[in-house]
Amino acid sequence: FGFLVGTACLLGLTATIARGHRYHHCGHGGYGGGFRGRGFRRGRGRFILNHLMDRLDTTPGQEKVIREAVDTLMDEIYDARRDFRGTRRDIAEVIRAQSLDRGAVEAVFERHDQTIDHVRQSALDAFARIHDTLDERQRRILADIIETGPFGRGFGPFH
Repeated sequence: FGFLVGTACLLGLTATIARGHRYHHCGHGGYGGGFRGRGFRRGRGRFILNHLMDRLDTTPGQEKVIREAVDTLMDEIYDARRDFRGTRRDIAEVIRAQSLDRGAVEAVFERHDQTIDHVRQSALDAFARIHDTLDERQRRILADIIETGPFGRGFGPFH
């Protein structure tokens, strides 16, 4: 049961991050800012990343590594979201059948496990690249921002 709850939570987190603010266009023609795949390089995601790097006082070389790591991770999350879209259709087919095909449900879960493992590995790789490029002071600031949330300790729009 815990596995199912954990999987559901990770799926929800992945979908939320990948979805971003799809409908937050502000009259700019729907440029797709937020965390929607490659849209992270524009719009709100770019603002957040720029603000974070200003706060960390990163060098241009560090910024390049951080941007590449974040872009790669967000692309992987976007791809995972696309992989999960077929789940409802697959489960609906299982439910429509005369008898429950446990093998088909297990196949869906196995696909999820593989996708989640792939995203997890991408996240670990991104975290490692970012960790390695930051100095001790920058890592401490980033850890404080992560621990207190985006609006704690002077990070956020009201800083």
